Amino acid sequence: MEEHVFLKNEMIIVTSTRLVIENKTIAMNSLCSVELDCEDINPPWVTLSLTFFGFLIGFLSHLSELGWTMSIIGAVLSILLWVRKREEAVILELSSGEKEYITNKAVNDLDSVFKAINDVIIFRG
Repeated sequence: MEEHVFLKNEMIIVTSTRLVIENKTIAMNSLCSVELDCEDINPPWVTLSLTFFGFLIGFLSHLSELGWTMSIIGAVLSILLWVRKREEAVILELSSGEKEYITNKAVNDLDSVFKAINDVIIFRG
């Protein structure tokens, strides 16, 4: 069977028989499913609590400077945690039950990798 190339660049090679990334080769016949997923970001409860208690101390205590400082620091940290860049990954599930992750740190364009692997799955039938 002839090997068809679906994606090839300096970071990754996706063919009809194999996937090569960072000195790792995965046989495409062992691939069961592929998924493009994004990391969930949970609300930063600790920093929001710090902000809330800072406001309470600022309004209700004689240590108002400490309270306002706590609330400002908590608010800034909360904003920074909420707006950080989400980690994206292509998740490959193999027939052995093992999962392989291709992150956006390893490959710049995850959408093209996801599309190429889906094309391989459709090509194999």
